Amino acid sequence: MRAVVVGAGIGGLVAARILKRAGLEVVVLEAHTYSGGLAGSFYHRGFRFEAGATLLTGLAPGAPLALALGMAGVEPPWNPLPKGFPLLEVLLPKGRVVRPVGLAEEEEAQRDFFGPKVLPFWAWQRDRARRLLALAPRLPWPPEAEEVRRGLPLLPQLLPLLPDLFLPASCRAPEDPAFRRFLAAQLLIAAQTENPYALYAALALDLPHLGAALPEGGIGRLAEALAQGLSVRYRARAVRLLLRGEKAFGVEVVYGGRRRGEREVVEGDVFLLNVHPGPLLGLPERVPQDAWGAFVVYGVLPFRVPPPYYRQNARERPFAFLSLRPEEEKTLFSLSLHTPLALWEGLDPEGYGRAKALWLERALALGEALLPGLREASSLFAATPRTYRRYVGRAWVGGIPQTHPFRFPRVRLLPNAFRIGEGVFPGQGIPAVALSGVRVARLALAYLGLRPPESFPGLLEPFGHPLP
Repeated sequence: MRAVVVGAGIGGLVAARILKRAGLEVVVLEAHTYSGGLAGSFYHRGFRFEAGATLLTGLAPGAPLALALGMAGVEPPWNPLPKGFPLLEVLLPKGRVVRPVGLAEEEEAQRDFFGPKVLPFWAWQRDRARRLLALAPRLPWPPEAEEVRRGLPLLPQLLPLLPDLFLPASCRAPEDPAFRRFLAAQLLIAAQTENPYALYAALALDLPHLGAALPEGGIGRLAEALAQGLSVRYRARAVRLLLRGEKAFGVEVVYGGRRRGEREVVEGDVFLLNVHPGPLLGLPERVPQDAWGAFVVYGVLPFRVPPPYYRQNARERPFAFLSLRPEEEKTLFSLSLHTPLALWEGLDPEGYGRAKALWLERALALGEALLPGLREASSLFAATPRTYRRYVGRAWVGGIPQTHPFRFPRVRLLPNAFRIGEGVFPGQGIPAVALSGVRVARLALAYLGLRPPESFPGLLEPFGHPLP
């Protein structure tokens, strides 16, 4: 039996490895020359930059990424940062607050900066995050029809969480303008909205404490580790999913590189789409009305920057997020801002150039407040929503803004075709897309009537019931 995975992002690679370990023939189709998608790395003028994601977390024992990598048979060669490490510094109108690794350490930092009034919020956040993490590997979310019945045994564990499914995060926060601004800035990174529903916010705020690491050479090293041993066809752009009745039987592929212009139909028994499925099904792209684009500035600084390696300017809008990666006597950086998608639509070349120059100046001014000397960077260049549309296939990045818990597309598109990645809740962040790969591998094996290997206990008993 053959599984065809379209898109070599983290979710697709995790699913591909699990299915290969379960005995399937697996083919991965990737339109670009590198794996990882928005969690990959690319070269520019001899330097290796991050395509999108810059923070790797979830590597603590039992944390989502560690679980997914274990099922995929990959042991990352990076150790999580120690407790107390200054992971992220946030610039606010009243000063700078550091988010260190470790729950107790963060609680102390929060109390020292904002006062004891914020401690009940963090106690609530820890409790909800702990409960969710215990459920995450078994929770069928978003639910598919056949999984609802099997998920019923989890209902007693879900009941205490239900109120926070329908409350915005702001309802749990103290009435402190400085803290609420801090909270909005953090959640905009993780949830693509400043005020997501409370349960999602609780887990998103826990990411720094789930085993954050600084992978040598960048985030893309993880995708490269996952791709090893897989049959990945690069420069293979999937253009159409071919149907026979209600099921898919193949993917039409157009090759680039040395095979430029060649077309082929890659047939399979199950299809896993780690890309936006609309174009493959002949459907228009559906962009959420409140989706954001990204404006990202890349550069190389001629000096080594000490930690914190992640810094956020929440003193003024748009909030700017600076990621730093020291290498010998230099530091590579990416500086990202959320930008409205409508701003970049319908621009002629001259108007596009003006908008890009304006946002570059705005980004550097915000970045200088985080790190003086940022303007000294060499190899300076920027990416806009148009850039992402060209390389990723869509202008909007970061998944669906998590404003309520029932905002997600279906995972199963056809009886034998499934969707993976950040376009499917809970798909923001590397741990989430990795878990989405686990889930889709589980669904694909169930469709084929196969049982996972005995070494995959997390797949053998999803949702509290053995697979048929």
